[in-house]
Amino acid sequence: MNKDKIQLYLNNFRRFLSPYLRKDINFRTVSYPADDGAIVELKFQKTSPVKDEFRKNEKSITDSLKRINQHAFGGNLAGFKFSGTNVIMEEGRIILIKDNDEKQWDLEQAKKDVDKLIHPQRDNL
Repeated sequence: MNKDKIQLYLNNFRRFLSPYLRKDINFRTVSYPADDGAIVELKFQKTSPVKDEFRKNEKSITDSLKRINQHAFGGNLAGFKFSGTNVIMEEGRIILIKDNDEKQWDLEQAKKDVDKLIHPQRDNL
């Protein structure tokens, strides 16, 4: 997954989400790129400077998932196949798992992803 494409998505995602956050709340991201997509971990913190970190590229999203302390998936992760945008919400953070389809990383998808977080009850098709 291309780091520049992920960074552009993050910039757009932050721009769309920021108006909904309190002024003293921001988030840092850690991105785990893979050949078949990427995982983006958003960590919300009070008065934290904006920072985007990138880890080394892995062969698959599931290889990246093994490196993240998360509670949604366990066991043999090799059997998992992720497509589209998948969202995991845990205390103080959100984990986005996205495939490598170009449309998953564009401006419109960043807007849709934020809308899904802000208005989860809506059918966001």
